[in-house]
Amino acid sequence: MTKFTLTIWVDADSCPVKEEIRSISYRQTIPVRFVASYDHYSPDLGEEWTFVEKGQDAVDLFILNHVKPGDVVVTQDLSLASLLLERGVYVLTPRGKLIKSFEVESIMHSKYIRMKEKRRGNYGKGPAALTRHDRMLFKERLSDILHERGM
Repeated sequence: MTKFTLTIWVDADSCPVKEEIRSISYRQTIPVRFVASYDHYSPDLGEEWTFVEKGQDAVDLFILNHVKPGDVVVTQDLSLASLLLERGVYVLTPRGKLIKSFEVESIMHSKYIRMKEKRRGNYGKGPAALTRHDRMLFKERLSDILHERGM
């Protein structure tokens, strides 16, 4: 039986769980592609990195143009998540939340409300700092997805 190969794609501009992704993918020999804008370039990052031009959606567009059904994408960008789910891609947040298709409408509505408030000058607090528990949950969920995919 041939194993279905998948790739883990990482929206890496502000991803706080890069080391966790590396440790899991290395153990299971799964390819990882970290995608970031040139603003985050460093020659020491290695060959699993892809750098794209500056721009609000450049990383998102690169990932959208290269993923295939069954791949895993790690992102905090819920707009990107909604587009990926339509393509049969697993979407996992750095806090370990696996985004499901039925949540997209609610997610996008919440984002719309937040953006409306922001335009009015009402800025909420940012997300809480990532905890050790969040990191453990992320590793568990990523491992579960890979196990489900036969990896």
